[in-house]
Amino acid sequence: MPDHTPITPPTPAFTATGLTKTYGSGAATVHALRGVDLTIPTGEFVVLLGPSGSGKSTLLNILGGLDRPTSGTALFQSADLTAMTDAELTRYRRDHVGFVFQFYNLMPSLTAYENVELVTEIATDPLDPAEALSLVGLDKRSHHFPAELSGGEQQRVAIARAVAKRPTVLFCDEPTGALDSATGRAVLNVLTEVNARLGTTVIIVTHAAATAQLADRVIHFADGGIRDVILNKTKLTADEIEW
Repeated sequence: MPDHTPITPPTPAFTATGLTKTYGSGAATVHALRGVDLTIPTGEFVVLLGPSGSGKSTLLNILGGLDRPTSGTALFQSADLTAMTDAELTRYRRDHVGFVFQFYNLMPSLTAYENVELVTEIATDPLDPAEALSLVGLDKRSHHFPAELSGGEQQRVAIARAVAKRPTVLFCDEPTGALDSATGRAVLNVLTEVNARLGTTVIIVTHAAATAQLADRVIHFADGGIRDVILNKTKLTADEIEW
């Protein structure tokens, strides 16, 4: 007989309810987030799109355990990030999260391999640094120092460093902001490859609208809130998008 046991959907990577974030007080109060509700399924490639100051980086920092909301809740799987102690947030970032920023933050005195190796020394089940660099197409540049690498290559080292600890989720804040179009496409190709091969939930914050065409889910931000959420039925590759 056929098995009619219902299939339980995977726990979402993130669930946010009523998230607010304010800075300052009185007339100088800045409302960075205004009651944000959202769900991000596990394993998706998600783009948070919007102009500077719209709240997308603030949300990324809260979901990444770098900041706390003024009110509301943010769950990672079933764990409440907003109820964690500082020590628990540190463990969450160490065990589950990878970060890629616009500026690469590489150690200039270390080779590409050694920059990646730093992270693998504190991870519980890391990739081999050589494997991580191969994933981003830099296996032949592993013994070069950052000053000997192009901007795009340095960004790919930063991605290799972030994914070497096999993060559950990879947060990318304007990862192509300092790159030209050709180099930016190469970096986006790497991020889609990480999502596909490792099953990592990838969340990109950007103001570059073209990036949205790569995503499973596009979340548009404006004035501290979500304007709309679009699910892409047909995704493009980084080489197909109009920059």
